Amino acid sequence: MQELGQGLLKQLMTEQYIKNSQEWLDVIISTSGLLSLTIVSDRFVGLSIPQRKEQVLSFLNKSQVPHLSPGFLSLYTLQEAESLNISRPQVANEASVYTWQDLALQAANPQNQSQAQVREPRVPRTVTFYSFKGGVGRTTALTHVAWILAMRGRKVVAVDLDLEAPGLSTAFNLNPQPEHGIVDYFYERSYLPEGLEPSISVAEIFGEVRIPNATGRLFVVPAGCLDLNYISKVDDLRATTIIDTGDNLWSIFSREIQEQLKPDILLVDSRTGINQWGAFSLLQAADEVIIFLFPNEQNRQGIDLLLQSLQVLKNLSINFVFTPVPDVTEIGMAKVKKIWKSLHEKINKITDENDERNEDETNDGELEEEPQSEVAGPLVVPYLSLIALADNYPVPALADYYTRIANLIDEETDDLKRRTVLTSTDNRWEIIENLQFPEVNAADQNQKNFRSLFQRTTDFERFLDDTTCLIRGRKGTGKTALYWLLLKHSEVAQKLARGRLDNTVCFSGHGRFYKSRPSRDEFRVIHKSLQKGGGSWEAFWRGYLLLRTFQEDYFSFPRGQQGKKFSDLKAIINSLSKERWQYEHTQALVQLSTEPQLQLIVKDAIDIIDEKARKQSQIMWFLYDDLDEDFPEESEVRQQALVGLFQFIQSCDARRLTAIRFKIFLREDIWNRVNFDNKSHFNGRDILLQWTRIDFLRLAFRQAIQSTKFKNLVDRFSPVESIDQASEEAVERALELLWGSRRRRGDKAKYVSRWVYERLTDSSGTTFPRSLSILLKGAKDQELSYKGQTSIKPPTDRLLRGKSLEIGLRKASEERCNAIKEEYPYLSKFFDSLKDISALLSKEELQTVWQKSVQDIISPFDDFVNLLSEIGLAEWREKEQRYKFADIYVYGFEMIRKGTI
Repeated sequence: MQELGQGLLKQLMTEQYIKNSQEWLDVIISTSGLLSLTIVSDRFVGLSIPQRKEQVLSFLNKSQVPHLSPGFLSLYTLQEAESLNISRPQVANEASVYTWQDLALQAANPQNQSQAQVREPRVPRTVTFYSFKGGVGRTTALTHVAWILAMRGRKVVAVDLDLEAPGLSTAFNLNPQPEHGIVDYFYERSYLPEGLEPSISVAEIFGEVRIPNATGRLFVVPAGCLDLNYISKVDDLRATTIIDTGDNLWSIFSREIQEQLKPDILLVDSRTGINQWGAFSLLQAADEVIIFLFPNEQNRQGIDLLLQSLQVLKNLSINFVFTPVPDVTEIGMAKVKKIWKSLHEKINKITDENDERNEDETNDGELEEEPQSEVAGPLVVPYLSLIALADNYPVPALADYYTRIANLIDEETDDLKRRTVLTSTDNRWEIIENLQFPEVNAADQNQKNFRSLFQRTTDFERFLDDTTCLIRGRKGTGKTALYWLLLKHSEVAQKLARGRLDNTVCFSGHGRFYKSRPSRDEFRVIHKSLQKGGGSWEAFWRGYLLLRTFQEDYFSFPRGQQGKKFSDLKAIINSLSKERWQYEHTQALVQLSTEPQLQLIVKDAIDIIDEKARKQSQIMWFLYDDLDEDFPEESEVRQQALVGLFQFIQSCDARRLTAIRFKIFLREDIWNRVNFDNKSHFNGRDILLQWTRIDFLRLAFRQAIQSTKFKNLVDRFSPVESIDQASEEAVERALELLWGSRRRRGDKAKYVSRWVYERLTDSSGTTFPRSLSILLKGAKDQELSYKGQTSIKPPTDRLLRGKSLEIGLRKASEERCNAIKEEYPYLSKFFDSLKDISALLSKEELQTVWQKSVQDIISPFDDFVNLLSEIGLAEWREKEQRYKFADIYVYGFEMIRKGTI
């Protein structure tokens, strides 16, 4: 039989001797490898004690258990065990670990441990400063870290548990000293007769360190007054004492100091080495331990031994600080990094063994992973002579050396507070139910709502440039929101533009803002009339602009002799209603576009408009939207109408009409298909609307903080002063409260913010704001479906778990697929054929789908794949030699995502 692990040994012995629920066995292996067995089984009935031992030893020999020597063998029948009152032992767990011996025995007997007991987050969080050897600046570090945290606004309590060599109060120069210390407090509670209340309360064992200009507070609990009575008490005290109520000494102190002071953090100065108060500081008190060590082999071996023992405490956070490091040059740091790397490998091994993936966060087929993030470099405090020679601490001028340690504690403390809020059942569901993710409704009458949701993207400054006249983008990228921003929400636009629109007057050249406008039917009639009458679309747009300024009461005809030539034009325009578009409007524009004399007069009228604006130091912006919907694509109506519009803009530039400017909002694919002479005239005068990741995250944050409860949560833990000025890191940190940091546990998992952005971005790099709102609404609804299901544990670091985001993504994808079907109805047969095919297709496979669906509509195949790329549906991956369909469409078209990257 091959060599067996201890767990398998216990399993085989159980199969050999345990046949019913009354029988049991216990396997204990000492740290020196001595095996002790207790077996209660009716297999021993009729056997003498020597026969029983011979049978068990024979089994052990066959098992070939390495490095184990038989120790005590206690072998009983069920009847014998009952008569001797022998009962089965309790399963070991973290709660029973009080001493170094407890740790060592549990580490040596993993087969007897229960499933890892995750200690609930404790308030206040306790950080123990520990060192295996003395003289490494542990107490000095604690004083500086406590001072830094208090300066940052934290309420800190520093506790001296180095009872055999106390000095924390001296280091802080605590004055006045409290009359009693923690030794007196522990002693009374250890030896006070039952029924008597202790005379020393927790309020009498701490003093406050006064720190000028600090926004927080610092309290110190000294060990006690150093006299002969102190020595006697320390000698009598036992760190493992359990009082009549079942509480240990630390749990009593922690509870009462919380009631008295409500601190944010407890910092414990521990005893060095392996002793009862060091064990007390680490095993009973600590939620996190910071281990201080000098970078030499003696310290490394001692810490190795400590880590072997601490592996039992699967929820204890461990960090290392190297101090005092005499050589911080490249040579000296190489030694530090070597030891640091060795220690971290042991920590990571323990973490990897104990880490479990969230059950609800599946891989969903994605193979792409984040590069494994490297742990920040080792925490190092060099040898500082000013520190070594100081009479008391802190030394403010040297506090920066301890800032990284304080940062570490600060982050963990905030994380604890977040988890407390996020795992509180009532708070959690109230916040989630209050979440709302409204879309930017450009036509919303409420300027406050629009302003709070409108996201000023990185393109906005270029958009404000007077020379920018073409705003390109896919449908749903925010073109119409810009159109409405300037027309309906001008006050918001002025604030966002920061003075750049002060002298700008905006008009709707065409679009839904002005109700009196031609529709698709009118444009069909106009197109035929222009063809029949020899008119041009350029002349149409010129006449349309004149009509719009007249409707807005901006233009009036000159009087007297100068106005005579405008009499016919004036008669036509004055007869038109300003309320609604009628037959007369259409006929008037046809007349202005086809009669040569009127065409020339309209040009002169446009010159008057430009001159008026210049005299008033104004710039006029004419905005054109809804061109894709109002101009039918058939019979080249759209092509010729758009060419005419751009030719009109070119003619205005040629006539140097400097006060008249244009903003044309046009779908990207339509612009690509428009062909006309001098199209290059618009190079550099256009922008392609693209949502960068920071734009997208800011929009997500804007939507989330429409919930007052979520905003309060953010303001408490990750406040963002100005959304548009905040860094990407600050916005991501705030959004972590909503959706967490990583998709799953572990350093290799994809960041959620990146996952959301990439999944809502098509293959052309276009990201869709509306899809974000739908994803988040879907995720909220899915998360609420878990309410009341006690078997499904909520995440501790976020409101919306990964599984909920996946469900939301599917809803967003379905909406996006419906939108692209409406945009390109002639591709409907192809869209329908995508169901149940791979999202990663070879050229031959895609060609087969094309042949069966739309070959008769779009040919040749190269034109078809160019269209797929243009509309952002799929892209060619050179490395894989395949076409990759964008995730934003994969789920909605029910394609197979497995194997995609």
